[in-house]
Amino acid sequence: MTETSVTSTWASGDLVTTTADLEKFIKALFRGKVVPDPQLAAMFTVPQVTTYGKDEPAAYTSGLTKLELPGGIVAYGKTGARYGSAAGVGATRDLSRTVAYSINSTDAKSSGQNERGLAVALAAFAE
Repeated sequence: MTETSVTSTWASGDLVTTTADLEKFIKALFRGKVVPDPQLAAMFTVPQVTTYGKDEPAAYTSGLTKLELPGGIVAYGKTGARYGSAAGVGATRDLSRTVAYSINSTDAKSSGQNERGLAVALAAFAE
């Protein structure tokens, strides 16, 4: 995409960044350098409820998504997309594994985009 406006949607973070900076951010966040400890604790706490409209446990926290991966690995992260691009960042709580990705795509808002991002995350966290 050559030109766009980050104000094209009202409920997004409108962040333009690099994958290197996303990784720096997630490390700083998980190390407690971005928000105070009580807020950070909430970001790693998933409410004990089911996902709205589904019969499965909730995965969303205050700002992150918890992802339970094969082999018992638990990661937390955030994704986002606009037409033409999708990005994600995540890590294990102890930062032993991190991932930051950016995918250029003509269907970044399609339902299949999540599967592509998940495939990247699974590869990054594979044992």
